[in-house]
Amino acid sequence: MVEALLDERLARRYGNYIGIALARRHYKGNRHIVEIETFTHELAKTLFGAAYVDFRPLSGNIAGIAATFALCEPGDTVLEVDDGHRYAYKLASSSLQVNLKSIPIPWDAPRSNIALAETVALIEEHRPRVVNIGTGVFLFPQPVRQLKEAMRRVNPGAYLIYDAAHVMGLIAGGRFQSPFEEGADVIISSTHKTLAGPQGGMILTNEKSIAERVAHTLYPLLMSNHHLSRLPALAGTFLEWQAFGKAHADAIVANAKALGQALANRGVPMLAAELGFTASHTLIPIVDSYGEGGELASQLEACHIIAGAFGLPPAVGTSGLRIGVQEVTRWGMTPADAPEIADCIVGALTGESPDVVKPKVARVARRFDTVRWTL
Repeated sequence: MVEALLDERLARRYGNYIGIALARRHYKGNRHIVEIETFTHELAKTLFGAAYVDFRPLSGNIAGIAATFALCEPGDTVLEVDDGHRYAYKLASSSLQVNLKSIPIPWDAPRSNIALAETVALIEEHRPRVVNIGTGVFLFPQPVRQLKEAMRRVNPGAYLIYDAAHVMGLIAGGRFQSPFEEGADVIISSTHKTLAGPQGGMILTNEKSIAERVAHTLYPLLMSNHHLSRLPALAGTFLEWQAFGKAHADAIVANAKALGQALANRGVPMLAAELGFTASHTLIPIVDSYGEGGELASQLEACHIIAGAFGLPPAVGTSGLRIGVQEVTRWGMTPADAPEIADCIVGALTGESPDVVKPKVARVARRFDTVRWTL
């Protein structure tokens, strides 16, 4: 349904609007587009408990740049997760040399989470304007409430930005954490990954002043046309999560845990195994004993298995892989499939010929194709 709602006819229009008023269009020919965009906004507000939403960012990265640029002033300090996108660092290290100071948030590698006490100490020392949390390896909920409490004590006007790009679908399904309820001021995200919508970005907040500052940063500084063809598909994505979100989010997490256990049962060391491997869609195998992560990722791809290399903190190893189950869950994976998928992965890691592994992978993939097209 979502794929069918991508409508390239809408790409023939420019939908520029001013501030947060959806009807204040710069160009004519937007009357029905305003209706579509308003409907999509209302769905997102209901789904995520937000008063204001903006779909103009074309990616999660642009959403993060916009939010950081909008909320900071020259000379401000920003605390950011080192394995996140580090938006302030990107701005400060660009050729424009934006006057921001980026400080990495300390990381508890074995727990794959923010080192809370050390981060609170940094907040008390530097009184940052923005604390930006969220990471590309998002295994567990992060300590939003405790960080926001520390920020209120030392700098009440500071903003906590929660980068939900990798876990937005799990948040939509009520399965991960509730960033706004725990104290986040802004949620930034892409709209694909676990959310499984069309590619794009979005920014959500409950404060009008933040929404207005972000809006004026997006247009005219960063955005003009915001690719209107994705709006109906995005609305379809939100409707889908309203109808099936909890069950689907539960399925994603159950599959990730089952695959983590299956890999561990086959002797693959797993990050955070003692914590249940993950509370999201992501798993991190520690693959030092098999080879270098980038080479192993290519080895897996030659066997038709997609994973990404991931450099591990020294406290836990050297080479890791990043594996996500969100897409295969959407095609029909259940925990009963985890052992067979793990066999395919281990075969590729241990150097079995692609000619041996690929037929096993194809057998699993055909099973999901049958489920997909039957549905």
